[in-house]
Amino acid sequence: MIRGILYFTVMILSIYSLHASEDPLRDTLWIRQMPLGGQNFSKPLFHPNGKTVFATSDQYMFEYDVATGELLKTRETKSQRHITDYVLTSDAQYIIVCTLPELIAVGDCEIEVWHSDSGFVKEKKFSGYGYPKSLALSPDNTSLYVGFTPVGLYRINVEKMQIDKEENEYGFGDNIALSPDGKTLISTVEYFQAEDKSVSALLDSENFKVIGSVPDFITRPTFSSTSEYIVGGTYYQNKDYIALYNVRTGEYRRMGVNSTVLDAKFTKDNKYFIATTSSSGYLVYDIEQKKRLYTAPYETGGQYIALSPDNKYYCVAGVQSIVLWNFTNPIINSISDDSSAPLTIYPNPTESSLTIQFSSSERNISYSIYDMHGQEIKSDNISDSEVHQGFFTINTESQMSGMYIVCIRVGTEIYIRHYYIVR
Repeated sequence: MIRGILYFTVMILSIYSLHASEDPLRDTLWIRQMPLGGQNFSKPLFHPNGKTVFATSDQYMFEYDVATGELLKTRETKSQRHITDYVLTSDAQYIIVCTLPELIAVGDCEIEVWHSDSGFVKEKKFSGYGYPKSLALSPDNTSLYVGFTPVGLYRINVEKMQIDKEENEYGFGDNIALSPDGKTLISTVEYFQAEDKSVSALLDSENFKVIGSVPDFITRPTFSSTSEYIVGGTYYQNKDYIALYNVRTGEYRRMGVNSTVLDAKFTKDNKYFIATTSSSGYLVYDIEQKKRLYTAPYETGGQYIALSPDNKYYCVAGVQSIVLWNFTNPIINSISDDSSAPLTIYPNPTESSLTIQFSSSERNISYSIYDMHGQEIKSDNISDSEVHQGFFTINTESQMSGMYIVCIRVGTEIYIRHYYIVR
């Protein structure tokens, strides 16, 4: 009787989590705790192909498999110093990181270039500059922009690792971002010209001349993919706001929130942006209407966030863990778990077996099963006879009660499903 009630309850919860349109984040794909005794995760960043996601802690960079959460690779700075920011080249062959000096006020710091497979390639050392806080890379991967704290803005020739431009007239630097077209930099300085005032300036990326300004100091500014908008957090007259600035028209809007804005990202269609604050889950804003449309559960919030290139996945990096969800929002038009894909699984929950039914004519089909720790526990290729009949069955008798991930490979496509074992 109890088992029957539990089975029914989990089944209802499973169906709700997979199909309730008001649920913005379906099943959590995976959660990973901080490796190597680190302190804080920061800046998740998806590989351009969407198959892996990066995050850093202290002097380490971790790369995880999106589908399974498996830690694929751990990288460490040559200097063994803390990573403050990093960027990938557009082809993802190289990773560029900036590091803290041993003493922040003085001392040396480095910009390191790594090959994504073979590791350290070269470096650029700075002495007495403060420390590099943010990086931006030109679309053609030839120029690296470095914002220093307390002030300092430099452009580095990536091939030669030499400074070819320095902003030394006004004192910009600190938080920087580069528009995707490579033409405009935004530099936000909290203590401009060593005074207790903050500025956000738009600069021509070629000559560092000021071409515009934003009324407030913007934290973690981010450009839309069209280079038209900038979004970030701001603080005005003792209140917290999300700041949205139109680069082309100069229109500026503050949208009130209840606590400090931590991070913000545009969706791929540039119709919306999502933002997180210190007291909420992510918030969805309509750019054209300039208003909030949705507030997700608190658990979806975090200090650093990222959306995969196809907007199917949402990643949050926090104090001691990194979390990945299938991203579905009732406002934003994306799908969770590839639910429109030509395959289904049943029964779910199950006890002893799981059937995968598919309608594809592809003959090359295989699967892998992972537990919630990212460990592969089973894999197999599907026989021609099973492919011909349009379904196959997996024996799950050896699996303990809990949730599992099955990755089904159909030709070059990969589909992800969750299922539950209940006994």
